[in-house]
Amino acid sequence: MTFIQNAFHNLHPLLQITFIICVSITGMGLAVFFGTYISAWCCGTGDTLPELMSSLMNLELKSGICATLILNSLNQILGFAGAGFAYAMLHGPGRGVGFSQNGGNEHLFKFLIGAVIITLGFSPFLDLSYRLNEWLLVDGSTLHSMAAALEAEAARITQAMLQMETSNQFLATLVAVAFLPAICEEWLFRGALQPLVSKWSGNIHVGVWVSAIVFSAIHFQFFGFIPRMLLGAGFGYMVVASGSLWPAVLGHFVNNGVAVCAAWWLGPEWVAEGMNPAATVWGTTESISAVIGLSAILASVVWLKPKVNFKELQP
Repeated sequence: MTFIQNAFHNLHPLLQITFIICVSITGMGLAVFFGTYISAWCCGTGDTLPELMSSLMNLELKSGICATLILNSLNQILGFAGAGFAYAMLHGPGRGVGFSQNGGNEHLFKFLIGAVIITLGFSPFLDLSYRLNEWLLVDGSTLHSMAAALEAEAARITQAMLQMETSNQFLATLVAVAFLPAICEEWLFRGALQPLVSKWSGNIHVGVWVSAIVFSAIHFQFFGFIPRMLLGAGFGYMVVASGSLWPAVLGHFVNNGVAVCAAWWLGPEWVAEGMNPAATVWGTTESISAVIGLSAILASVVWLKPKVNFKELQP
């Protein structure tokens, strides 16, 4: 293994990035392969790829929703976590690399608390940046039409996954939509791509923002590109400040988990409304929420800033 690690370390950072991307794409292909048979066994979708694709298009049936959750989970594990794990093994322990705690901040627990507060406080600004994002894509333009089509399909899939009737469905959705993405996506984007780009560019900020841009783009929801990018950058700086992936994982889980819990309690009407924040008017309630959220974020940053060792933030 040492020989393989040495060979990997001797590669140019761009080649290392290319290799990790290839591992991720391979994992996504394996997710579809295994997902076909697992979905047939668990959901009754048939054991061929055309049958699986037909079920995925028919989300009015429980078998289609079941297959979507399984395929999403396998993609997270094999495509994202698999690539993150490969980088962690090839690189070895290092600050901000995977789940390595080497060089981690001694105030990690406080950063975990701060991650929850900052994530919740940022929620109103996700709504506001979504509106800005849609406004920037000029209505009627080709780009807006393409983005709208992708957004509509993503909303259809999300609404289907968040239609939960039993506690078992709620738990399965929480795992597939919140728990696995929090671990697997952070493992790849903040635990592998971010340090790789930082090493390549020689600048930690470039690493944070490039990984955030790729993180947002991979979701193929371009009305929400800016808010997801900002959220990804926030997670990236949590990793930089704490030296650990766990604050980003917790923040990611809180962000997704709150949506799943709200859908469970408030029902499909809330889900449908939440899929298009720009359809509602930004009023007094939203403004007050934004002020409270901003205050919470600033207070958390001021509280955590003295606990960051800035000498350790270089790539």
